[in-house]
Amino acid sequence: TNLEIAFSPKDIVRAYQKRGTMENYIKEVKNGFRFDQMNSHSFQVNEAKMMLSLLAYNLTNWLRTLSFPAEQKNMQIETIRTRLIKVASKVVKSGRSLFFKLSSSFVYQKFFWKVLSRIQNLQIE
Repeated sequence: TNLEIAFSPKDIVRAYQKRGTMENYIKEVKNGFRFDQMNSHSFQVNEAKMMLSLLAYNLTNWLRTLSFPAEQKNMQIETIRTRLIKVASKVVKSGRSLFFKLSSSFVYQKFFWKVLSRIQNLQIE
């Protein structure tokens, strides 16, 4: 690079590290929410899909930051979707109560209930 005339090598490395981090965020939203698949011929439809994908990405990041255990905070979006969102379940109504039933063979059941419990314990101010 010809930036070494104006900047020190440390400054150049710091600038590229920030860029690399942003590229990781872009890759995560592309893989997790199919951000790169804007397949409509209408600009407005593609714009709406992009905005909804960004909203879903930000909500998932918020969920991960606020309610994931420390050892799972670095999980990729696709993994989160597989383990928490794409879960076969059944909502059962009994009397006036609704129950959320997971399959007994669900592998990530302990993690699912742990995250749900942490969400329920969040203090909203």
